[in-house]
Amino acid sequence: MYPFRRHIDHTYLDEVYGGERDIITMMMGVFLSDSVPSWQSVGSLLASNDFVAAGQVVHRIKPSFTMVGLQDFHEPVQALEHALKQGIASSVILDLHKLIDEELALIIPQIEAYLSEES
Repeated sequence: MYPFRRHIDHTYLDEVYGGERDIITMMMGVFLSDSVPSWQSVGSLLASNDFVAAGQVVHRIKPSFTMVGLQDFHEPVQALEHALKQGIASSVILDLHKLIDEELALIIPQIEAYLSEES
């Protein structure tokens, strides 16, 4: 459905941030401390059928995936946001959420490893 490379695009990050490791490290730290917990709240909002609030959270954190070199997440996260805003069938929404959630679980340890190497 959506192709995931399952790794952080460090080349992209170096290009975007001019090789400034401090900025990359800061962005990854913010992603883990803000975006990941916000993403986790989407699951709870979906479980309580609060699709409006879930859509707002997804919209807010959508850019953060690209900002940490996870361009593969852009299209599915955008599709989830669209599905939430358009009232698409809940099965589609739940499938998209599950896909993104599973892929994110594979990426978080890579971000944590990067941060531990940089400290």
